[in-house]
Amino acid sequence: MNSSNQSQRYSEGSCSLLRFEPISLSAEGTVGISHGLASVASVSIGTKNPEGTHRFGMIIRSILLSIAFLLWIIPPRSVFGDAIELSIGGHLNGEVRRIPEKKVDIVAVDDDIRLAFPTSRVSRVVESDKLAAYRRHAAKAGEDAQLHYLLAVWCADPKNMPNYTQAYKRHHMQMAIRFDPDHERARASLGYVKENNRWIRYSDLQRSRGMISVGGKWVLPEAAAIEKIQTTTSKDAKLWIREIEILLRIAIRGNSKSPEAFASLQAIDDPMAAMAVAKQLLEENHNRKMNLLWVELLGRFKNRTSVEALVRTGLANPDDVVREAAISKLHEFGSRSAVASYTRMLRSNDHGAVTQALRALSYFPDIELAPIYIESLVTKHTKTEAPGAGTQSSFAGDGSTAFSQGGKPKTVTYYLENPGALSLLKTVEPDVDYGYDQQRWREYFAAKRSSYSGDLRRDP
Repeated sequence: MNSSNQSQRYSEGSCSLLRFEPISLSAEGTVGISHGLASVASVSIGTKNPEGTHRFGMIIRSILLSIAFLLWIIPPRSVFGDAIELSIGGHLNGEVRRIPEKKVDIVAVDDDIRLAFPTSRVSRVVESDKLAAYRRHAAKAGEDAQLHYLLAVWCADPKNMPNYTQAYKRHHMQMAIRFDPDHERARASLGYVKENNRWIRYSDLQRSRGMISVGGKWVLPEAAAIEKIQTTTSKDAKLWIREIEILLRIAIRGNSKSPEAFASLQAIDDPMAAMAVAKQLLEENHNRKMNLLWVELLGRFKNRTSVEALVRTGLANPDDVVREAAISKLHEFGSRSAVASYTRMLRSNDHGAVTQALRALSYFPDIELAPIYIESLVTKHTKTEAPGAGTQSSFAGDGSTAFSQGGKPKTVTYYLENPGALSLLKTVEPDVDYGYDQQRWREYFAAKRSSYSGDLRRDP
């Protein structure tokens, strides 16, 4: 090969890899191979043909890793020198000579094999002894799938392979399943799952199910669309938090701009503002006038955020006027959510919470909830009492007296009657009053259901 052709060859960034036919080695370092290890075609990886680079990029990576593996496990004729690390992954051992004017690195693998790479494709030159441990493990692995798997795990540690750890890990995982196609751990590492007794990539399986990958997670397209809407909604909601805080500061300042700011707050009708309004109602300490404004706005939005805030307000706000205003809005929209939330609270160990829930439920009397009211007539609660500080005595097994300081914490169970539950029962059944006798109430409603059933039957 003459010098001009070789110069053109290197300027285009081509690389001849391990061909069987001998290639002469010129003084400038043209690729020369007199003893090939494998047959691989000459592949252009230069910058003048980006489409070719992209098309064969993955092929080149696989080829180089395979070549590197073969070169490391086959003893060379001469001692290894340096190694080059390639930008597409992998590295090759040999004596490295760089030709700056040609922008080429020549790697002498042994006395007969020379490989040429564009300098732009070489990440760095590494001293060969840093890869000695890897070569020992690679030579030992041979065709043993488990040893290749263990070597892949070893390569994944940056302390062992500080660069391109994932490339080497993947290569040896692939070698593991090459020698043992059912190596479960190697398959799992490469993203395979077993479906209908055959191995398939998890990504392909999910795509066959109509899923799409979003942010590293596989979801249905509909769910992805909903999440996108929610993300946009969240951004808009945060903008409203800032806007309302600004208007509120002006409104409570008491200057000439305050009436206009208060009017702007009253005019808010964007449901995206629900989170900001709920924050003011539930977390801030406002007077009755402002709290009634927040309740009015939440009732206007009629969405999940507003209902949740109104439910909490109707339950526990210390101002009975504000509580009743919230309950009134829930009657217009969200009553089912309110009743469901309040009935769940009747099982609370906190008797105060039970009392609040019954108070809120009194605005939503429903004869269908009579069994729940009956269960809430008398509720069970427990509390743990700290041990006393004095000395306690007890009798030992032999009749002697034993003394101990203090004691263990004691759990106390107690039962409390709830007037709110009785009031609800008397509301739905005004002509009956069995007090807190739960059994009598149960028998009454059971008999009532039976009589309804008898009325519905037809005579034969």
